[in-house]
Amino acid sequence: MSLRRHAASAVSLSALLVAAPVLAQPRPSQQPAQRGGAPKPETPYILVPVLQSSDKLLGVTTADEIRSRFQGEHSAQELYVIPKNNINGTLEASGYKADSALNASDLMELAKQLRGDFVLEGKVSKGTGNAVRLETRILTRSGQQTLSQPLPAIDGRDVGDAAKQIERAVSEALKGVPGYKLCKNDYLAQKYDQAIKDAQASIVAYPNTTLGRMCLLTVYQQQKAAPDSIIAVSEAILQRDPGSMIALTNAAEAYKAKGDKDKVIDYELRVWRADPQNSANAQSIIRDITNFGSPEIGVKIVDTLLTQNPGDPEMLHTRWLLLLKAADAGNRAMWKEAIKAGEEWVKADTAALTMEFVNRQIGAAQRDSDAAKVQEVAAKGSQKFPKEISLHLLLAQIYLRAGQSQQAMTEARRAMDIDPKSTTAALFAMTAANNMSQPDTAMAIAQKAISGGASKDSLGQVLLQNAVPAISKAQNTKERADWEAALRASQAVDAVAPSTQSKFFIGLSAFSISADALTNVQKAAGPKATKAEKAQGCDEVKVAEDNFATAQIAIPAGAGFDKNAAGQLMQGIQTYLPYIPQFKKALGCK
Repeated sequence: MSLRRHAASAVSLSALLVAAPVLAQPRPSQQPAQRGGAPKPETPYILVPVLQSSDKLLGVTTADEIRSRFQGEHSAQELYVIPKNNINGTLEASGYKADSALNASDLMELAKQLRGDFVLEGKVSKGTGNAVRLETRILTRSGQQTLSQPLPAIDGRDVGDAAKQIERAVSEALKGVPGYKLCKNDYLAQKYDQAIKDAQASIVAYPNTTLGRMCLLTVYQQQKAAPDSIIAVSEAILQRDPGSMIALTNAAEAYKAKGDKDKVIDYELRVWRADPQNSANAQSIIRDITNFGSPEIGVKIVDTLLTQNPGDPEMLHTRWLLLLKAADAGNRAMWKEAIKAGEEWVKADTAALTMEFVNRQIGAAQRDSDAAKVQEVAAKGSQKFPKEISLHLLLAQIYLRAGQSQQAMTEARRAMDIDPKSTTAALFAMTAANNMSQPDTAMAIAQKAISGGASKDSLGQVLLQNAVPAISKAQNTKERADWEAALRASQAVDAVAPSTQSKFFIGLSAFSISADALTNVQKAAGPKATKAEKAQGCDEVKVAEDNFATAQIAIPAGAGFDKNAAGQLMQGIQTYLPYIPQFKKALGCK
């Protein structure tokens, strides 16, 4: 904790007290206020500091009255009250005003310098007339921990009456201390059974003791007692000290061991509320709560932490992850909030904009069925990571679905530049070209991709999209010009990416052209045919002969596409071929 040294910069009381001279402890001749002579080595020391109050003078005078009351009721050998002069001298030597009301952490440091075993910490407030109200507790140190013994609230007619009541309350509470100290010593000596008996003796001596129960809880922890035993002691402490972090965390861990999800969440939240500014503790609580399937609660905790420290990158990151988990668990309304949280995180921490982040944001937008956000995230990601092929492929796919072929072509070509052998990139580019009625562009893309190592088979299927319409048209019109166009389209595809389908299309087109040519030959071979018609007939015989040759090569190779049709075409060729020599002879073809 930090205090201000008058108007100087903030410094810790702990550091100042270490540097400050330690005042000598009083002797009876120097401090006649407390009877009984000098304290013994085993005598406990109690520090009664200035109490917290909106009225600073009331805090000082109440502490003085309580201190005086203790000195009058207890001998210095029974309970030594650290004198006011020693308290003020130590504070002033460290640069603090004597009327400073310190927080609990700094009080424990002050007590350490003054050999204080116990600290009476609390606040005093005014009532009606001279009446005052005291809310106090006894603090003591155990190792690195500060233990608390709450005392009953005191309503006094005046400061003197309140001091009288608080002295009695403290004296009652201290009855439990001997058993607590024995428990602590036996625990350290690993005499656990005896330590339990000591703790129970402490509880008998002062039924409301939290110190004795704290020692009992420590023993149970060491012995790995059953969760129910730990819960019972923790609950007993919390009944008397609801803000005890030790009891709260032990209860939470015990309920976790029992698998009681609701209780774990309840106690973890109580731990957080007891110290909401402890971000490290909050992070641990958030993890536990999230593991028990309640990320929404974790989000609320993070939101509270962010109000204390807006823009904290770590908290923003945690919030994003929690919202993703909540959305993934079924709260679909949180997908949009998760995406927004991610954007806020990378604004606060630009180094967080990684490909992993981009992919998770894209995934969130896809789960939210938000195509526009998917495109937006991918586009921003591609600007940050221009060599990341997956983003360009995703954008190409998005543009194709949206009918934006030119944009799809651009992104697909960028992907091909990154990875020339990417079949997917080439397919997207070819599809975009086909959509824009640019078959030559699609063909050029396929040739480039195949030379780069892309799959011929996959690209051939896209190229056939250009041949299929031509085949269909020829089948409908039966026009020879259309069959010739179909043959050229099929041969172009086959030259780049041959397949059984392209071979079949070549054979079908060539056969159909031959059949049409023979029909024309029959007309030219009639008895009344002119010399010119016979010459033209010879040209048609040549067309039929050449295309039958093409068909005879292509059809067997394309049989895998349509075996029955291929068989019928081959049978047709065998039927027509014997007529070729006869037509040549009849027409006088050379």
